[in-house]
Amino acid sequence: MEGFDPAINYGPNDAGISALTIVLGIIGLIAISWIFGKIYEQLAKLFEANKKNES
Repeated sequence: MEGFDPAINYGPNDAGISALTIVLGIIGLIAISWIFGKIYEQLAKLFEANKKNES
């Protein structure tokens, strides 16, 4: 009976997640955070403009 060698029996993608997936996930989180910040900034400017017009 042969011994079990993980290097032969498992490939690089058998772990379910690759380095590319991790990098894309991190970039995605940064991009989503940046977009959320821009939307928040625009809404804050809009509400500030409305507040000045009401006074």
